[in-house]
Amino acid sequence: MSETDEELMRKVAVNHDQAAFVELMNRYQQMLVNHFIRRGVYQEYEDLAQDTFFKIYKARRRFRSQESFRAWMFTIAQRVWIDHLRKSGRRNRREDAFRAEPTVDKFHPKHQQKHDADWGLAQLSDIHRDVVVHSVYDQLSHVEISKILQIPEGTVKSRLHNGLRQLREIFEQEASS
Repeated sequence: MSETDEELMRKVAVNHDQAAFVELMNRYQQMLVNHFIRRGVYQEYEDLAQDTFFKIYKARRRFRSQESFRAWMFTIAQRVWIDHLRKSGRRNRREDAFRAEPTVDKFHPKHQQKHDADWGLAQLSDIHRDVVVHSVYDQLSHVEISKILQIPEGTVKSRLHNGLRQLREIFEQEASS
């Protein structure tokens, strides 16, 4: 039986166990890459995932074994994301232009169904996209999202409700056109 994420992280924190850290990286590399892609990063997503793992390793002694590793990891990923936004001047111009004109064929729902979610998420504001991504894709609880984004749990619920409503409206409008 494989070890839990928390057990592996304990090994990393206490024993500097490299094999345990590699196992955590293998489990969560793709999830972090997808997380950053869904947040609107179209080029540096692998770098941001690696930076998250670097910061996890650096902060390994601060991990509390009673907390969820995933929630802790996404808290660190949130800080990496904020740092990225600051360094890139909020967003680079190409990403802004891409968001303003989401008609690129490969992201248009009429052309390629597997990109529906990404295309729809790109239409949401950052505050709604963050909550929807954490809830739907990262499968985090409202309490965990509240801690990661440092907002009240009620705000998480409200933003999730509004974000999902907006997505439904976006897809309904697209389907009728």
